[in-house]
Amino acid sequence: MTCADEKKHVRDKATAIRNEIAADPGKISRATKGIATQLLSVPAVRELLAWPRQGGVASPLFASYAPRSGEANPNGFLDIIEKDGGARPNMAFPRVTGKAQLSMHYATVEELAPGSFGIAEPGADMPVARLADIDVILVPGLAFDAQGNRLGYGRGYFDRLLGSCDVCDLPLLIGITYDETLLESVPCETHDIKVDYIVTPTMYLEAH
Repeated sequence: MTCADEKKHVRDKATAIRNEIAADPGKISRATKGIATQLLSVPAVRELLAWPRQGGVASPLFASYAPRSGEANPNGFLDIIEKDGGARPNMAFPRVTGKAQLSMHYATVEELAPGSFGIAEPGADMPVARLADIDVILVPGLAFDAQGNRLGYGRGYFDRLLGSCDVCDLPLLIGITYDETLLESVPCETHDIKVDYIVTPTMYLEAH
């Protein structure tokens, strides 16, 4: 079996799992809260979010995404921060700018509107966020494994975006997924970008 065949097999399996989850709104709501709690428990995230309270230091910049139907929602942490009286970090979200191309734009969740493939994204007039200025990227995917390997949707958007950045200058990459789609092994190739952490509704783990 070729790597492409393996990816298709795992992609089909992960899609079926996610479709089951999507059919249970209550489970998605609970997962969103769990992911938010676990994300805020990641030591590097906690350290970054402490910056604005130390005085004289700009707020960190988090890049996230608007979840499509059934996709794990990474943005619940913003509500927790606000509820606790903290300041939300600066945010950026991806926008499809060409054939299989993404760019990151400064925006809040509330400013997103349906765009390519019906996925909410920033408007074309929103300022571009340079990868070099982003501290954390919350990365979507159909499945991840404990080694930090990610299985996307087959279009290569995120791999191309991150591949344009020098490896030494990559932001902290955190994969967001469900417990059911954190798999023992995800097929990968040399050009696939690994994440540094994986966050699920019940845990976070550092890739190894």
